[in-house]
Amino acid sequence: METSHSLTDLSELLLDNPTLRKELNSRLTTNQWKWMYYAVNEDMPIKAIAIQENTTADAVKSWGRQVRKKLRTDEFRQLLTNN
Repeated sequence: METSHSLTDLSELLLDNPTLRKELNSRLTTNQWKWMYYAVNEDMPIKAIAIQENTTADAVKSWGRQVRKKLRTDEFRQLLTNN
């Protein structure tokens, strides 16, 4: 049985589970983690994140794509299923 988590679900899991948050943080780059924090936890729009981080909206979108790609791997799915 395959388990699916939305980014909102993931945000709630991270808030409730510091161990999962630490594990996820260790597997993301600094910029990918910034995207998770701002876009998922703070619900900030891409443009606002770009301004906050002094970069382009395209760069922030790339961070998000990279995170989503990692979250779709079997390794991440197993991590989420176990937590």
